[in-house]
Amino acid sequence: MLYIVPTPVGNLEDITLRAINILSKVEVIICEDSRKTRELLRLLNINNKPKFVDYMKNHNINLSKIEEVLEFEDKDIAFVTDAGTPGISDPGILLIRLLQQKKIEYTVLPGATALIPAVVASGLVTKDFVFVGFLPTKKGRQSAWQMIVDSQIPVVLYESVHRISKMIEEAQIYLSPTRKVCICKELSKKFEEVRILQVNELSKLEMNFKGEFVVVIDKKDN
Repeated sequence: MLYIVPTPVGNLEDITLRAINILSKVEVIICEDSRKTRELLRLLNINNKPKFVDYMKNHNINLSKIEEVLEFEDKDIAFVTDAGTPGISDPGILLIRLLQQKKIEYTVLPGATALIPAVVASGLVTKDFVFVGFLPTKKGRQSAWQMIVDSQIPVVLYESVHRISKMIEEAQIYLSPTRKVCICKELSKKFEEVRILQVNELSKLEMNFKGEFVVVIDKKDN
């Protein structure tokens, strides 16, 4: 069996008992960075000594290495990312498709993700919302912003430390001044911050833009 296992996005206590149980018994762990995954197991006092397979190379997923593992390792396998739920705005979705293609049995464990805590903390979502992941860096970025501008329901996106300033600058260009924005930084970590403000207040925002961000943008003004 192959297990898709979420890992904490920050606070170690967010790991589930089921995830700990799985990581304690699997014989192979496919991971982004085995150094980080080994450290996670150490912090969780998991003494299992599985075979570690790093699937990322030069910021790209190495599917050939994963295929090799799936072909020759007839064992219980866990698939993890460095933080959060695999397949949410990361290359893990490619593994899911590979498993489906090869008709390999798998199960997805529920667990930590930054998305839902940000949605709840924003107070902007009553029912529906659109999750767009990371905005395109170049091609398609303007179209993505236009979709956000016109959206009749809140829009949620991820942003990195390197791009959050640009995203905030563009928000002031594209969005109406009174539209609400919730900026969540380092959720569940020591320096967690949640700021809810209008677009016309973004220019005065004082925040250390170091960390990982989830941004919730309210629906289009009526």
